[in-house]
Amino acid sequence: MAWTEPRSRPDPEPESEPKVTPHNLRTQTSAAHFSSSIPQVHLPVLLPLLILVLAAFADLCTASPPQPAQPPLLSGQPFIIFWGIPDSSCSGRPDPRSFGMEREGRVAVFYEDTLGNYPYFIDKDTPVNGGLPQHTGLDNHLQKTQQDLEAALPAPRYLGLGVLRWAEWAPQWSRNREKQTMYLEASRNLLKAFFPNWTPEDVEKWSQVDFEAAAQSVMTETLREVKRLRPKALWGVSPFPSCYNGNPAQTILANYTGQCPAAEMALNDELLWLWKRCSALYPLLTLEKLQSGTAGAKLYLSSQIREALRVSSLTGTAFDLPVFPLVKSVYASTNTFLSQTDLVSTIGESAAMGTAGVVIWERSETKTERECQDLAEFVRKVLGPYSINVTTATRLCSASLCQGKGRCVRQNPQSSAYLHLPPPSEAVEKVTEKRQQKPQISQTQTQNQRNQTQLRYGREISSASGTRLQTGTSQTNSPLKMERLLEKQLKKMREM
Repeated sequence: MAWTEPRSRPDPEPESEPKVTPHNLRTQTSAAHFSSSIPQVHLPVLLPLLILVLAAFADLCTASPPQPAQPPLLSGQPFIIFWGIPDSSCSGRPDPRSFGMEREGRVAVFYEDTLGNYPYFIDKDTPVNGGLPQHTGLDNHLQKTQQDLEAALPAPRYLGLGVLRWAEWAPQWSRNREKQTMYLEASRNLLKAFFPNWTPEDVEKWSQVDFEAAAQSVMTETLREVKRLRPKALWGVSPFPSCYNGNPAQTILANYTGQCPAAEMALNDELLWLWKRCSALYPLLTLEKLQSGTAGAKLYLSSQIREALRVSSLTGTAFDLPVFPLVKSVYASTNTFLSQTDLVSTIGESAAMGTAGVVIWERSETKTERECQDLAEFVRKVLGPYSINVTTATRLCSASLCQGKGRCVRQNPQSSAYLHLPPPSEAVEKVTEKRQQKPQISQTQTQNQRNQTQLRYGREISSASGTRLQTGTSQTNSPLKMERLLEKQLKKMREM
């Protein structure tokens, strides 16, 4: 997936990155394990294995590269892990930047009670701001939105993510289910009060029209306002888009496929008015403890990411919208952090499928001393090492295969290939084996590697006049060229 320059926003200035130690890059065909610590591997060990592995990917350029992607928010970082957990109350908290993550100040998440006069119900008898979008006074709402936004993000040139975490109701009538049906009933009652003689069919029809029109107005005008006030931020609404197929009782069934239902995909298509107002997409990746480590959970999460990437290409702009899944750091309804396996199914899956990054997210702002300790341990022992692993692998792959002009993406979205770094001991074993016996990649082996770990990438070269020229053949097919490219990149990273 190649970058193309956005029409409305220049590529940001490069940001300084935390020092990390690059290791042997490979694509894993399983989520078995990764190194929980990242000790240094010397270049003589690193380079041969990289050459061996990446040689299998060098001939995978296609004549028709995918839709060019927007340049990364932070230059040189094709996949960014953002820290979105409010932990300022924790003393001695680990610095996310030490683990290759971007600090909390790069993410602004607004909720139903923190931006404007967003209408919602606490319960069916307790409306806030009128309860329904039909009751929203847009002028007052936008004025309050400006006040709240300027207080939360005082810098006019704020460069980061802007997320409207508005999940109290869905803007489409049929998607308000279970607890959200209170919005449908309130909308019906509103029209009945004005038109008591209408038939039930008319009430239902026009209640839907009234609700959806008001919901669209609230969302589009809010996005217009926040983009006007903080134009360099990437704005979107979470938890959209979604496949609405993650019910734990369904995902644990043997016949669960995770496939996004056609009806839900059609409803996502109908939200084109929303996608055109967004500058990024923020689908939600969350699990119940019951789903931990299951095959169904992996299928569900993968379908959520895949659908968001599909939707990102619908707007008809010069580049796809960047996708940043919100990864809930704990299992829903618990305080238990995600397992290593589920980090692979969320963060690792997002990186392998070509998203621009992820947000490690949690809403709770007040933490006990024990919760702070548990969070710090989770970051140091599980999340942090995996973050370094994935972000380093994505940068190495981008530099090696895409010359820093794109990100590596699975060619087969349903495969189990991940951009992971192997444990150093395994790297040494592989290189030792390579030295003992000169590797010869047979045609059968090459085909198997393609079937299991194909990545797709397109490269784009901009001429001085701005004309985009897509290259359909690899310029790094030669092992010698690849070796020189890798050696140059790795030398640069070692000097950081």
